[in-house]
Amino acid sequence: MFKRLLGLGVGALSALTAACDGAPMTQQVYYKEHGVLSSLQYAVAEGPLWVQVAGNPFVTSQDFLNHQVTTELEKTITYIKGVHLTTDPAQAFRPEYRIVMVLGAHKALGGNTVCAGDAPRLDLSADPIRMIAVFCRKDELLSEVNGSIAASASPDSPAFRSWIAQIGRDLLVPG
Repeated sequence: MFKRLLGLGVGALSALTAACDGAPMTQQVYYKEHGVLSSLQYAVAEGPLWVQVAGNPFVTSQDFLNHQVTTELEKTITYIKGVHLTTDPAQAFRPEYRIVMVLGAHKALGGNTVCAGDAPRLDLSADPIRMIAVFCRKDELLSEVNGSIAASASPDSPAFRSWIAQIGRDLLVPG
């Protein structure tokens, strides 16, 4: 037990240090143990899963940012064959299931608020850029990940793509 607490303390300290220097960081905040995997399988059974990308603190188009995020997230879902993601809710097979990623999220923003569909509070000038990602069924929170990345990052950089992949693993893969 002591080793586990010590490990958690060291992990928290490492996360704080990474956050301070702008290194890409993620933290799984919530994961509904008996809900995420089965919900994901159900949501993508016959079509794409809806991904909403809110906030764009980068000097790039929203379409390019959406493409980079969905491409990297899709790569992380290797345990379900043929998964596709879309940023168009009309193309989603079951739009009541969705991933919402808020880039430039205000520090007071939480996962339940995002799943409830409220317009997210943004702070697009913060460095590092704060992110919150959630997987929702209607307004129910199934999983939540927080993270940050340096404001100097670019959506086409390897660091950004790796960061998005880690977010996907933290959000959708049992820990």
